[in-house]
Amino acid sequence: MHLFNASSLFNEEAIREILGIVNDPEKLKNRLIEVKKMLLKVYNFKAYNVPEDFTSASYVIASNHLTDSDAPLIMSYYYELMHKAKKSYPQLFVFAKENCFNGVSIPEELMPVLEMEKVTAVDRNNFGGSKAAMRAAVKWFEEGEKPKHFLIFSQGTIYDINKDSVEDIEPGAFWLARLLEIPVLPAFIEQAVEGADNRMVFGKPIIVRKDCRNFDEHKKLWLDSVIEAQNALDTLTGIPARKAVLDKEHQTRKKFKPSNQASN
Repeated sequence: MHLFNASSLFNEEAIREILGIVNDPEKLKNRLIEVKKMLLKVYNFKAYNVPEDFTSASYVIASNHLTDSDAPLIMSYYYELMHKAKKSYPQLFVFAKENCFNGVSIPEELMPVLEMEKVTAVDRNNFGGSKAAMRAAVKWFEEGEKPKHFLIFSQGTIYDINKDSVEDIEPGAFWLARLLEIPVLPAFIEQAVEGADNRMVFGKPIIVRKDCRNFDEHKKLWLDSVIEAQNALDTLTGIPARKAVLDKEHQTRKKFKPSNQASN
């Protein structure tokens, strides 16, 4: 796989091992739990300002996005937070780019892993595709035990949060929060570096009213909150967040047309 700054744990040997048990749900689940614990250890992952009611209240986690290790790390930390609070295997409903499902980013043979982890495709170029993902999220939320949590990367792609503007932020997290009447929980995740300390900071929950029709205010609140969370790392730990370093492919936002990229 060619994932930007992804963990060395996601290598060909690991893929072969998973493929050997992919049709045995119990073995697959146990192996994924091992991988999650290993990820947290390898990245020395820590989170700050976790809401006190996180294990009892539902949230839409809306994070920035800097590497392809972001989702696995957040999913791993989510398991650590929730496995003692839930009777069933803790699933974090993750909205993921369509490439995860067409063999570009993740081999097609590993689709059972995405299904077990409740990773759902979003066609970012098709409004109907986005609506389908939302419908799947609502259906899942309405069934089974609560609380339930979602993960959305509100930038829509890997990019430096410090270069974003309100217009760049995707509305999905706020749509979902309004539909389900649960808060959006902003989060800043530090650019993942294997073998170093890696940190995440949660911001204050954002409430979206049921009658809200314009999310511009919420987008600005989210953007300000995530940057504030980033800056809080210095106060919380004495070490500022590491500066974002992106390869050429990710230095401009893919949603922009070439004519707009020069000014962003």
